[in-house]
Amino acid sequence: MENKYNKAKDILKRYKQEHILKYLDNLDEERKKQLISQILKIDFEELKELYEKTFDNLYVDLEELEPISGVNPDRLSKEELEKYEKIGTEIIKNNKFAVCTMAGGQGTRLRISRC
Repeated sequence: MENKYNKAKDILKRYKQEHILKYLDNLDEERKKQLISQILKIDFEELKELYEKTFDNLYVDLEELEPISGVNPDRLSKEELEKYEKIGTEIIKNNKFAVCTMAGGQGTRLRISRC
């Protein structure tokens, strides 16, 4: 356990995440093991690269923006809804999804009661 703790500590220090260690003192032994195990499984280098990529190409030409098309689920048949759910499920299973945040009542149109 001590060896894994030291390895996790080194990783967190390397990636400036050692603040996570302060939570270990408040955990029982089983939860400490779980947290250390989770830390050792995280690919911090990939996270760092992904974070750094968020700053690439920050410029957006507003003239090039176009509205996205949407579908009103209340106007779809049961079969069409099932078809779209299958497509969505496959996309998620293959880790090929994105997140889009909308404002202006889109939550209601997408049948989301709380945003």
